[in-house]
Amino acid sequence: MKILDRFINVIDVFASILMVLLTMVVFGEVLSRYVFNFPLVFSTELTNLLFPWIIFITAISVTKNEDHLSINFLRDKMSRNGRKITFILTKLVMMFFSFYMVLSSYQIAKSVVNQPLPMLRISKAWLYSSVTVSFTLIFIILTYQLIMIIMNKMEAPREEDMYDLVDDR
Repeated sequence: MKILDRFINVIDVFASILMVLLTMVVFGEVLSRYVFNFPLVFSTELTNLLFPWIIFITAISVTKNEDHLSINFLRDKMSRNGRKITFILTKLVMMFFSFYMVLSSYQIAKSVVNQPLPMLRISKAWLYSSVTVSFTLIFIILTYQLIMIIMNKMEAPREEDMYDLVDDR
């Protein structure tokens, strides 16, 4: 578990660095266009490349920390075994979706690998590989979580627990 937490911390730092880079690119573009009347031709492509990487890399951390949106009203009314079964089914649906996203994004990336972005002159596959990388890691995290649930080392978070986590932050 500590290895996974460290890995998620690295992911968070990487996403933060990408966000800072994206902010600098957009700020530089606005400054150069409106102050110096000299637009940066690569900034739009770089922004379009960085934004998906930020979103999908952050999704890994969101999945691991159970920070995604969920409606727990019915699950909180169930017995402990009912919550466990519902939690397992939820993880299985998420795993199916993640697996499908890995396959689909890989096929898209493979189909555009020889198409370069006009200004940056790198393959368009870099754009779509963000989805492949992200959902591969999400699938691995979901598999780990499913094993922990089955071994009774992880329980479905209750709504009250989620409020306590928000208060602590």
